[in-house]
Amino acid sequence: MLRYQTNKQALIIAVLVVLLCFVCLTGATLALFTYSGQDGAIGIVVTAGNVEIDIVDTAHNTLKGSSLAFVTSAERPEALFAPGVGFYTQAFLVENTGDIPVSFTLSISRSAQIDAVEFNAAFEVYVVKEKELGLDNAEKITDFRGRLAAGEATEAYCLVVKMKETAINAYQGVAYPGIGITVHAVQGNATVAQ
Repeated sequence: MLRYQTNKQALIIAVLVVLLCFVCLTGATLALFTYSGQDGAIGIVVTAGNVEIDIVDTAHNTLKGSSLAFVTSAERPEALFAPGVGFYTQAFLVENTGDIPVSFTLSISRSAQIDAVEFNAAFEVYVVKEKELGLDNAEKITDFRGRLAAGEATEAYCLVVKMKETAINAYQGVAYPGIGITVHAVQGNATVAQ
């Protein structure tokens, strides 16, 4: 008789487990097919901002795709470099035309004819505010960092390209056309990787 009761209890428990599984499966299926997508929504709309940077001259004309001209005199209209001699470029500004704050750095962009290693061996490049010309106030371009709010522009800057004192005679007569600026920008407080 004890064995009969144990089998009966096991059968009842098994039927209840199967019934419970059936109820759970039916409930999950109904929940899946009746979900409207609005259940539990709290009304937050997220819009990503745009990082847009322009480099312009002091009259706010874009310089994208252009090379910066060196400031020279009427007696010497061409920038002729010698060891220790440097020239300023025309002034430029970096404008944040996007709708979020940005962090940015600058680097020299070279045309395909210029070997980067050769250029870096011969020249040092600095960034200086136009109103503070002179190497005393200049910062190496590799160390320069800036931040701009949305719609903001920097002060006017110039590049100072100076031939190193250690430049060798192999650079005599070599022309370096197409030196421009590349702006590397990221949103907000992120770190700019070059």
